[in-house]
Amino acid sequence: MIKTIAFTLTFVFISIASYSQSQKKFKLIDEDHGHVIPFANVIFNDIKNKGTATDIDGVFFVESTIKTMTISYVGYETKTLHISSLKHPTITLKQEVSALDEVVLEGENPAHRIIRLAVANKALNNPENLNAFTYDSYDKVFVDVNDDAPQKDSLTEDQSFLKDAYVFITETIAKHKYLKPRFTEDSVIARRTSGFKDPNFAILANSFQPFSFYDDHISLFETDYLNPISKNSTKKYKFRLKDEYIKNQDTVFVISFEPKANRNFEGLEGLLYINSNQYAVESVDATTHNSGKIDFTIQQKYKFINDQYWFPEQLNFVIILGEGFGSLKYVGKSYLTNITVNPPLKKTDFPLVSLTLPDNNEGRLSRYWDQYRKDPLDKKEQRTYVLIDSIGDEIHLDKYLKWAPSLAQWRIPFKYVDLDLKKLASYNKYEGTRLGLGLYTNDDVFKNISFGGYSAYGFKDHTWKYGGEVLVDIPGEKDISISLKYKNDVRETGTYSENSNENPFSQRHWIASQMDAIESFSIYTDMKLWRNIHWNIGFNTANVTPLYNYQFINNGLSITNYINSEINVGVGYHVKEQLVNTFGVVTRLPSDAPVFNLIYSRGLKGTFEGDFNYNKFKITLDHSFTTKGLGKTTYRLDLGYIDTALPYGLLFTGEGSLDKNIPFVVKHYFQTVTPYEFLSDRYANIFTTHNFGRLLNNKGLFQPDVLLYNNLGIGSLEHASNHLEIAFKTKDNLFLETGLELQNLIKIPYLNIGYLGIGIGAFYRYGYHNLENSDDNFAFKYSIGFSFK
Repeated sequence: MIKTIAFTLTFVFISIASYSQSQKKFKLIDEDHGHVIPFANVIFNDIKNKGTATDIDGVFFVESTIKTMTISYVGYETKTLHISSLKHPTITLKQEVSALDEVVLEGENPAHRIIRLAVANKALNNPENLNAFTYDSYDKVFVDVNDDAPQKDSLTEDQSFLKDAYVFITETIAKHKYLKPRFTEDSVIARRTSGFKDPNFAILANSFQPFSFYDDHISLFETDYLNPISKNSTKKYKFRLKDEYIKNQDTVFVISFEPKANRNFEGLEGLLYINSNQYAVESVDATTHNSGKIDFTIQQKYKFINDQYWFPEQLNFVIILGEGFGSLKYVGKSYLTNITVNPPLKKTDFPLVSLTLPDNNEGRLSRYWDQYRKDPLDKKEQRTYVLIDSIGDEIHLDKYLKWAPSLAQWRIPFKYVDLDLKKLASYNKYEGTRLGLGLYTNDDVFKNISFGGYSAYGFKDHTWKYGGEVLVDIPGEKDISISLKYKNDVRETGTYSENSNENPFSQRHWIASQMDAIESFSIYTDMKLWRNIHWNIGFNTANVTPLYNYQFINNGLSITNYINSEINVGVGYHVKEQLVNTFGVVTRLPSDAPVFNLIYSRGLKGTFEGDFNYNKFKITLDHSFTTKGLGKTTYRLDLGYIDTALPYGLLFTGEGSLDKNIPFVVKHYFQTVTPYEFLSDRYANIFTTHNFGRLLNNKGLFQPDVLLYNNLGIGSLEHASNHLEIAFKTKDNLFLETGLELQNLIKIPYLNIGYLGIGIGAFYRYGYHNLENSDDNFAFKYSIGFSFK
């Protein structure tokens, strides 16, 4: 029996070796630029209807029995070659202008029939409609100077050391699994990165693009591009049937696509290869159309597995960032193997964090590389590791990875302490310019425990503020942290969902003018106990002194200062939540899916001399969705409720953002309402924004995004007579406002990689709360943003 098994294995190995030797490997490249040519058609002239196609890397194999072959590719000359005459494995094709587009077609465009059939079969062919699957991937990403961009002469000498090397290269081997509808895990088993001995991060090339080319919109860099394979796409795109050829028993249709003229939408251009077998995408080569300072190309190749399913086997991307001098090219290649369809997976098989890293670093000496690499590293890739590794050793690059967790919290790490950037400088209309210093101990002192404090001075109110904190992180998947704080500071009056934002760059923070002085003690814990759900529980007691003229009638007595003690419970639910661990920091990937947040506060009279019992609820729902051909709609539903009379500073106010001296558009606020115009103990607000995209123009420097705003709100205030010496209104009747904004109306080039955009918006309030002076109903504002286009 042992001899039989040994003989059988030997026979198999010899057969595999013999088969590999009976094939010749070739690579197809552009004659002028040296770029590989993917998905070219290769017909074997010796065998009718027999052939192959180059893969994403321009590679194809020919059996030794083949004598001649004909190679064709859209936009290139067609070559017929004798195999015996080829002395080198690299074959070149020369570009030529195709006259096919000049032909006037009568009747229906034949490409439209094929596109409609591909659209009709999307659900059948989309791999993400499978119940479950697993696969392994080898990912390689490198960064290079963009050869196609004109470079300054001085660059040649300054970067001559990179002549035969890339700027950066990284490789990753990972195992992936998926369970419908949204459970995923990317488990990294080996990683190697130039310049780093022990990287605590992994870059997966297939995460830079959609896993399949079937969604109605292809999301790249948070921009949604209309898929040419989508319903009624023939009204938006110009399609041309460029070629068709027989492959085995099927026909492959090569179709070019590009946005139609005068169609203002985010579109793609390139080539689709549709296989008549289920009219599935066999491969695609698509580039963003008219995308400004960033060009994004995705290339995908699929194979038919189990005689039933089309599944990706190669996913590449090319990102060209910037133009001219300093332009860089980011290239990623992902090869999928060991594909298993519908394995027996359960929800409990998936961790909370979708990207997991090994405890030990399977790096440059890993036994896995030869097993998963499609080809050995070439000389340039090898030189990159040698060169960049030597630089990394010289400047100790690994130590800078320790900065990532601190920078994620707006801190700069030093020996023993981190400097809190948010405490350095800020501005609001009450304090004026506020300068301060915040320091927190880091892992150099204690692991997972941080002690910190801050002090700040307002140059308008001439008052010092200060506070301290102890933060404990509990290691583990649950991501539990405990914070104990003391603050002697000021806080904007009222309770509103965005007013606690400490970002010094928030325009709404700049116009805050009504403050309460607080001295508070609090303890809070954050945790991730269940999938998609984030919890926080805490207790806070504060001595509050209003810094404005105010009296509150409480049980027949007039009071100004008060003590408030409360317990808080917060629950956040993120539909389709995906968490990744990057540089040691767990982050949530952006998503348009709904996000629900609930905060419940219970006032505790008598606890630490607290003055009030109450129940307070704050609920928000955020969601975005794209309507094909019309743009993206974003909305927030904001609700609040308090069950008893409370002082002004504990009620709901602050939802306005109108300040004529600082006229900026602020998201999720009323644009025509002054900051503290309305006061409520129960309310409902809806903020909606619809971005039509570049509706007016999609060419040149004048490409503003057109945004339509519609905001409404209603509220009430019981016991309004309890609040003295302060002016306010109530929203007992529906408040309405509408606005139009032109984003990025003026674009200023920034570092040759994008534009700083300045926009303008006009807003109008109407209905019951329309003001007597018609001019006061209008608000004209600016907006500032960054875009690549």
